[in-house]
Amino acid sequence: MSQKKEMLLKIKAGDMDAFQVFYKTYFKRLLNYAGMFVCQPDEAEDIVQDTFFKLWEKRTSIDVEQSVVGLMYRSIRNQCLNQLNHDKVHEKFVAFAKNYEAIDRVHRLDFELQDVDADHFDVFSEILRAIEELPGKRKEVFRLSKIEGQSHNQIAQQLNISSKGVERHITLANKTLRTKLKHLKTAIFILALLP
Repeated sequence: MSQKKEMLLKIKAGDMDAFQVFYKTYFKRLLNYAGMFVCQPDEAEDIVQDTFFKLWEKRTSIDVEQSVVGLMYRSIRNQCLNQLNHDKVHEKFVAFAKNYEAIDRVHRLDFELQDVDADHFDVFSEILRAIEELPGKRKEVFRLSKIEGQSHNQIAQQLNISSKGVERHITLANKTLRTKLKHLKTAIFILALLP
């Protein structure tokens, strides 16, 4: 049995010493990872602390055959995305999304994550590809609204269409993208966060 599995079994049994060793082993790496998403160090630390707290609270349900670190990695990523959405920082989110693959690749190597630990490796590329496949005007409206953050009125004036037309294009684009990307939970989540 590996040392990691042994440690997880001890944590599952309520061994606080084993939990502290696990905490010291992974805290800094997980904090660095969270710091790539959120700029405020205290926010990143709160998210990581919360993830460890939840692990301890649910320790009896730990499956030692699963990648617990992989689950923590996913939990932190999702909490960070929620935090970015909560703060309504559109620019930060777009910047993060553009760097998503690079961040994901680095931490996949760092945590030795397998494909089963991931929703998908190239999520952002798939989103961009799906957007590129939208019909001409619809693609343009979607990009101006969701990526560049322009208002419906600005888009309507720029493209010489009505505000209702802009709304219709965005509704249809969202419907198409959700259908095309339904196999990627993370992609749907990212699309939902776009303002």
